[in-house]
Amino acid sequence: MGYVCAKCGKKVKGDDGNLRCLYCGGRIIIKERPNITKEISTD
Repeated sequence: MGYVCAKCGKKVKGDDGNLRCLYCGGRIIIKERPNITKEISTD
């Protein structure tokens, strides 16, 4: 599971407990979500 920095937009690995962007030092990290759509029947 990866994370994206909200400040610079680069991917960050979240292996340790301290999430911080290695490139810009930003602390706002967004969790990447898979691009899967779910189909639900309405019957």
